[in-house]
Amino acid sequence: MAEISPRRPIRLLLVEDDFDVSAGLADYLVPHGVSVEFSYSVRSALALALEREFDVAVLDIELPDGDGRDLCRSLRSSGFNKPIIMLTARASLDDKLAGFDAGAVDYMVKPFAPAELKARIFALHRQVELRSSQASVEACGFSFSLQTGVLRHGPEQLVLAGAAFEILKILIARSPGIVRRSEIEELLWQGDAPASDPLRMHIYELRKLLTATFGQQPIVTVRGAGYRFGATDADL
Repeated sequence: MAEISPRRPIRLLLVEDDFDVSAGLADYLVPHGVSVEFSYSVRSALALALEREFDVAVLDIELPDGDGRDLCRSLRSSGFNKPIIMLTARASLDDKLAGFDAGAVDYMVKPFAPAELKARIFALHRQVELRSSQASVEACGFSFSLQTGVLRHGPEQLVLAGAAFEILKILIARSPGIVRRSEIEELLWQGDAPASDPLRMHIYELRKLLTATFGQQPIVTVRGAGYRFGATDADL
């Protein structure tokens, strides 16, 4: 049976400090419908994960400025909730368990066939899409249906559509992580945002709707960074 390609390229964050390995994997994956963004260090990977939206991340364990498992923990704590695959030459059970404990959902031992990595990326992405088409996302006592756009909190509910739906979807899915303005703008306007800063107005209108319906609005502006759904101790 022929493999069904996704509607759009799968956005992959590849964190691997061996340039030859990275280039070889990209040469194989890109023609198969995977868009690859490279990172060669813990620091650059964290920056990319905050700035852009990815569907899957592949992390090498041994990086020049740290351990891939620590990077995995940092990604999870920052709100990155997409599948993470660990790459390593360490094949012991203890090493694998440590990777899963850090937040990875899959583990591949080097050397491996690029075709196997591609198959795992596609399988994990399909699982996420299936869950997203059916599930609700919950944060801070709110439940948001990704299928119907119904936001619930206690006995009250609000139906969202258009820009309000897209903004809340990304904010609540990443809660309590920060979502950068540029990422929301890219989601709404695909790099062609109007010049009058319409995002601020959309956020303002969404906050008004939330307050009118629920008596509260949990969208927090994180100065110089972006927005988050739900306050943390750092915001208080």
